[in-house]
Amino acid sequence: MKQKTLLILDFDGVVCDSLPETLASSWLAYYRFIKNEMPNEMPVDFRRKFHALRPFIRSGEDYIVMQELIAGGKSISSQKEFDDLIAGIGPEQMAENKEVFYQARTELLSSDRDAWLSLNPLFPHMERGIRKQLGKKQLYILSTKKKEFIAEIFHGNDMKFPVDNIIYSGSGCKQQIITSLLDEAEYSHAVFIDDQISHLLDVTDSRIDVRLAEWGYIQQEWLSGAFRVPLITAWETEQLLGSL
Repeated sequence: MKQKTLLILDFDGVVCDSLPETLASSWLAYYRFIKNEMPNEMPVDFRRKFHALRPFIRSGEDYIVMQELIAGGKSISSQKEFDDLIAGIGPEQMAENKEVFYQARTELLSSDRDAWLSLNPLFPHMERGIRKQLGKKQLYILSTKKKEFIAEIFHGNDMKFPVDNIIYSGSGCKQQIITSLLDEAEYSHAVFIDDQISHLLDVTDSRIDVRLAEWGYIQQEWLSGAFRVPLITAWETEQLLGSL
């Protein structure tokens, strides 16, 4: 990789397999804080249904919508359908969803840190690659997950990732953040890896090369040529990290 290139990584689904933790946090948030009634047990097919909806997620509040869909026995077949559903829910309810989701996440972390960390395993190839490059200033994390939780996961894995290089995007545009990084620093080019294709399709800045993480939570339809987003494999990503 050229010296003046930034490598920007999404976190959930790219660096970390957060599905177990988001399942637990959203289950707790939905039933304890929204429904005010915790089920005695989780249905045996719940994880399968949760996994099927995972590719549509952009941010933490969306997981509560997933819980509502599964509880109501409803299904979603496209990103547009999911986005239209969220638009219908409205910003006020989605803001409440975010609040209770992070309340549940914080509670799980506070009650048993080791258990919470075990629900957030790093993908082995990403851990290997990042661990070798912790001192490289051109490596960034750009995520819709709040940075303190990302920092906690790195710390729990004995990885001193620079906190200043962890950026919380919230509901903002990831391209705008990367463009600002390029404008403000000496870098002329960036590679951006994500597993949510909408974050990649939105990129129009010619200085940013986008890649869809093959190992992430992606839809089969995203692999068609119609989307025109190149894939990157686990091996290629580890090699890319090694070239920093």
